[in-house]
Amino acid sequence: MRYILTTIFISISSILFAQNTTQATDSLLQLLNTTASSEKRIQIYRDLADISIDTPDAKVYLLKMYQEAEKINDKKNMLDALNDITVEEANYYRKDSVIKYIGYIKKIAAPEEVEYLSPIYRMRMFDSKCLSDQREEAIKEELNLQNAEIDESNNPYSKVASAYIMGSSFYINSQYEDALPYLQNAMRLVESLPEKNRFEYKRFVNWRVCFAYAQAGKEKESIKIMENLISMVEQKYKTDYQKQRPFYRIELYMLQYYSFMISSLPYLTVEQAQDYWNRIQIIGKTLTNDLDRYNYYLCANNYYSNNRIKRDYPKAIEANDSLIRIAKTLAPINLPGLYNINSLLYERMKDYPNALKYLRISHQIQDSLTTDVTHKQLNELQVKYDLNALNNEKTMLEIKNKQTLLISLSILLIIVISICTYLYFSWKKEKRMKMELKVLHGKAQESEKMKQAFINSICHEIRTPLNAIVGFSDLIMNEEIDEEMRREFPAEIQKSTVLLTGLVNSMLEVANLDVSEEKLPCEAADLRDICTQEMELLNKKSGIEYILDIAPESMIIQTNVQYLTQVIGHLLNNANKFTEKGCITLSYEADKPQENISISVTDTGCGIPKEKYEEVFHRFSKLDTFVPGNGLGLYLCRLIVKRLAGEIKIDPDYTEGTRMVVTLPIH
Repeated sequence: MRYILTTIFISISSILFAQNTTQATDSLLQLLNTTASSEKRIQIYRDLADISIDTPDAKVYLLKMYQEAEKINDKKNMLDALNDITVEEANYYRKDSVIKYIGYIKKIAAPEEVEYLSPIYRMRMFDSKCLSDQREEAIKEELNLQNAEIDESNNPYSKVASAYIMGSSFYINSQYEDALPYLQNAMRLVESLPEKNRFEYKRFVNWRVCFAYAQAGKEKESIKIMENLISMVEQKYKTDYQKQRPFYRIELYMLQYYSFMISSLPYLTVEQAQDYWNRIQIIGKTLTNDLDRYNYYLCANNYYSNNRIKRDYPKAIEANDSLIRIAKTLAPINLPGLYNINSLLYERMKDYPNALKYLRISHQIQDSLTTDVTHKQLNELQVKYDLNALNNEKTMLEIKNKQTLLISLSILLIIVISICTYLYFSWKKEKRMKMELKVLHGKAQESEKMKQAFINSICHEIRTPLNAIVGFSDLIMNEEIDEEMRREFPAEIQKSTVLLTGLVNSMLEVANLDVSEEKLPCEAADLRDICTQEMELLNKKSGIEYILDIAPESMIIQTNVQYLTQVIGHLLNNANKFTEKGCITLSYEADKPQENISISVTDTGCGIPKEKYEEVFHRFSKLDTFVPGNGLGLYLCRLIVKRLAGEIKIDPDYTEGTRMVVTLPIH
């Protein structure tokens, strides 16, 4: 009967309060329709939001409150509405909404207000994320955030948030002793905050500290902190909310605080226990929300079953039955424990049949829940498996696509590289051909110049003996000239004829040797005889000493006697031509280890400048245009020596004139 009466009493109280709430809402809405003043409309929306707390309507009214305040640029009420919305969104971990409304707050709030509000949202977001089964991710995110923070010295609120979150990280992992130092530090930091902003941080931090102390087995400390917290909240309500916000649901907050005190019943005095229970009973008459009523009945169960003066098991059972009824819809997972509590209570009353009955129900529900949980887990695992399979297929497809793309890009890259390489080498070839063409063009121009010079020289050289031949021929025919004198003219004609014939022969030799690079036919010959013969044939000049510096014994080498004779003859004639006094020396020296022989013609003439050493071997080259010659002598010598597999050069170390050195193989 008592259970029925209690249930009826509570139900009637709830219905009456719900009716009162509905009537207040209707009255406020009617008043809203007849009110034009923005200030009054803001207050009405504030009251409607307070009445509708913990319902979707609360956010609607707060948004309208914000819009109404925006019309008159009332930043205080705009910020008040946005703050309540953001807190609600943070409590349910609606991250995108929190970011959105924080953006609105930053547009209207002063920098110091943003500095004060942002860390409290961060603390709420952390707690709500941990409660939404994202504990590890929340802790990891906060650790990364704290590691990235370089300097927090100018923001004391961030320091509080960091200390609180570090302590909460240990707390949610059941490491209560490790959590306490950080949470105690957060409490100390809160006390250093400006007084006007201290309340919200102190209420939030102290609530977590109370539970940390209780879980760590320090119930007395937790009770002391909770008493201070209750006193602080009550004082804040009386000064800031009671008159300004008549529909503010202070009882919902106080029920949580009183519930904590009742859960610590063994550590309270009898007077404290009775006082908090009386307060809970008063609040219980106004509750309509199942979660709040669940907390109320939980307090009743704790009070009646753990009261040190007089335990009232029947009332505890009545309260527990109410918990069971609400839990069937609100938290079915708690049913086995609740039925088990009933079993224990009946056992204490020595009503063993009912104790057994509720124990069996507890086990049956537990088995059913376990089975449901198992099926649910299996279904979740199957879904995860299917999802993983799909993700795996997707990943493989992406890998295949990437491989195809990579291959395509590689082929394209190879083609591009090939084209670029081809173009590069084509450009290099073209550039080289242009350079070669330029060189050839230069050579052609040089050859043209040399040819012109050669023609001029040949014409000059040919004209000289021809003029002599023609002139002396005319003189021979002139009878006016003395007969004796005319007898000398044939010799001069013969001399010019020989000179002209030699010039033509040189040109023919150059043409013959220049068309091939094959080695000339060679035979055994005595170099000593060749040198002796050429020195004897040289047209000697007075004032010059002619020296043949050779060994008395024969020097047999493999060579072409005709052409080697021409080379030595040309070198001796050149030396003789450009030497006015001193000596001309012809010598040779064998280098048997190297199997070659060096023939040198040394003079004490005018010499050749070092920069002209190579030029004198060019075709038609003449250093002195006033000296008779056609510029083919040294060029012809180089052609012959090259065809004899040898080398001809000027000795750079000799400075008294010129020394020509011909190096030939012995065999």
